[in-house]
Amino acid sequence: MVNQEHMLKAALPLFARFVISNGLKTKHGTFKITLETVDQALPMVSRNKGLRLMEGTMALISSDVLQLSDPDTSSKNLTFLLAQLPQYGHLCYRGAMLLQHNFTQQDVDNMDMAYKHGGGNSQIDRFTFIATDRTNVGFIVDGKVEMEPVTFTIQVDHLDKTAPKIVHLRCSSDVELLKNGNYGIYITSRSLKAYDPDTEEDQVIFKILRGPRYGYLENITTGGFIQEGFSQKDLNGKTLLYVINPSWKVNSDSLEFQVTDPTGNSAAPQTLELRWSQIEMQQAEYQVCENVGMFPLKITRSGHAIDSAFAEVKVNEVSATLGKDFTVTPSKLIQFDPGMSMKMWNIAITYDGLEEDDEVFEVVLNSPVNAVLGTRTKAVVKILDSKGGQCSSFHSSGQNMHNVLGTDILFPVSSASSLPSSSDTVHLEGIPLSSSKELMVHRGDVLQEFSLVNLSRMRLRAVRNGRRVHPSSVLRNGTNLAFRYHGLVSLKVEDDTSSANANKANESIIDQGQTKINMISSRKTVVPQADKADLMSESHSIQQDLILSFPKSCTPDLAGLLHLEESTQSLFQCDGISWKLWTSKSKDVSMKKCASGWSHHGSSCYFLVTDQKVTWNTAARVCREQYLGSLTSVVTKQHMQWLWNFSGRKPFWIGLNDQVNPGHWEWNAGEPVTFTNWRRSPPYLSKRGKNCVLVQRRGKWQAKDCRKGNQHNYVCSRKL
Repeated sequence: MVNQEHMLKAALPLFARFVISNGLKTKHGTFKITLETVDQALPMVSRNKGLRLMEGTMALISSDVLQLSDPDTSSKNLTFLLAQLPQYGHLCYRGAMLLQHNFTQQDVDNMDMAYKHGGGNSQIDRFTFIATDRTNVGFIVDGKVEMEPVTFTIQVDHLDKTAPKIVHLRCSSDVELLKNGNYGIYITSRSLKAYDPDTEEDQVIFKILRGPRYGYLENITTGGFIQEGFSQKDLNGKTLLYVINPSWKVNSDSLEFQVTDPTGNSAAPQTLELRWSQIEMQQAEYQVCENVGMFPLKITRSGHAIDSAFAEVKVNEVSATLGKDFTVTPSKLIQFDPGMSMKMWNIAITYDGLEEDDEVFEVVLNSPVNAVLGTRTKAVVKILDSKGGQCSSFHSSGQNMHNVLGTDILFPVSSASSLPSSSDTVHLEGIPLSSSKELMVHRGDVLQEFSLVNLSRMRLRAVRNGRRVHPSSVLRNGTNLAFRYHGLVSLKVEDDTSSANANKANESIIDQGQTKINMISSRKTVVPQADKADLMSESHSIQQDLILSFPKSCTPDLAGLLHLEESTQSLFQCDGISWKLWTSKSKDVSMKKCASGWSHHGSSCYFLVTDQKVTWNTAARVCREQYLGSLTSVVTKQHMQWLWNFSGRKPFWIGLNDQVNPGHWEWNAGEPVTFTNWRRSPPYLSKRGKNCVLVQRRGKWQAKDCRKGNQHNYVCSRKL
């Protein structure tokens, strides 16, 4: 028996053979049966993904993007009837324009169909179609029967005809000491950044046209040398390192590059500068007499001096004993402020009046920050015995010894316990005697280099306003006389050639101080209004119409400097914002030091975090947990101006918030709110969770969301 289902599936003609007989005759015959299948299933659009191509190009319409299926219809009969043709291009059949308004699934399967873009600025093109199996009406799309045309979407991408734009190109100068002892500069997006809206960061390539001359580039992730190029992603991830070659005695380098994108667009060649500073001793060897008193050791910085730099100082006792034969300043950190090329590190040589062997100690530089160490990292100091008074205080053993004070005069100040009760006087105890000619050391004058003569031919005269000032006390130490003065005075050193004075004992002023005050020149200038306002609030004795004479306006660069005001005989100190009265309490604060990398201002230390922008909540937590401080508070308008300059005039978070009690603003560190600088009126009631404060343009405050939104730099602070 024939299986009917099998016959239907085979769709082949069927035959039946038969025999007819009447008993006498037999007739053979064939009965032919033709089966016709019934098309009951509708065609289904099983795939309609659309097409994407670059403008002006051609792309195949394959079964991966367009497919019509039907279980009872062959692909040559599954037809796409075009209702709307493409507007900005045309359909092609085997490379030529499609002339009829239809094509089959078999054409698609054979990859005979394509779309060619004709140009123009449109980003979207399309055609619509109705699917049919040439038998039934309607077709299925997403499980529903459709009668209306459906759309095949074509996305046209414009060709990238512009090169990436360089938005940051700044000199890289942040030197770091690497684990292997070398020095390197990380090249990051802070100094070099390119942007291309049509290209991903890893496809923005910096092609190296000329590599560095005195070092090499290294990828810290792979450890390999970089010779051909690097990407913007490498810069953002801080994986690009320039390693300084110590064999070259240079302080700068550069590399030439050209930024490109994958389509071949290239910007003009550019040069990235790499600069750094070098710290070293000015001399490798010193010979000083035991009675020299205070001996400033000169440490120099050369090269790129725009940024701050630091180095640690270590003392090695050879034959001299620290605390017995010499003493040094408590600070073991040498700080070079921006623009500064020389620093003094004071060493007090102890004079005991005994004949003894010469003694030696070493001063060594190490652990530089934002600088490299030069070749002279060690200075050997040899203390020569007085040999019964025959050793000159500035004996140099053939070396060309310059004035140990250099070009800046450091006036030692006695400890607070020996200060007079008046807060506007300073106890001066140390200025080296010198000069064979008359030498006037007025307040703030710069002491130039001078020749040296036998001190027995010198005498010291202290004057104020043209009148001689007598010392408050005179101390005798062996053959030396020590004069002690209170207040700031002028010093006049004269030759004494009279026979009556020829045999007088050496006269000098002994340095016993601890704190150093850097005095500055005293040209007359009018006090800035901001400085005058602060001074009026601190000293009721100064009249409002008094014109005070200050050498310069108080700026962060002058922070810590002192000035004596003649009209009131008061001493003022610059705190980086304004000139303020100097007292023993001020001195105690100034003696405290901020940690490395922190900046001192007023009575606090500040740290600006820019390498990782965060939300306010994260900034407050990092300041508290990592930096052991808090988001900074702002107390005055001048303080706000200093912080705005300190931040580089870029937005940053401060500690003001009203998260606990909306509408009641308070500082993160708990201080009372005494000053505000809102951009508009104060937000008495915060809206949409804006409970934290961001400093924006011109230092104005704006309430922002504490937990989300844009992320920014922030300033942490710690009280001294």
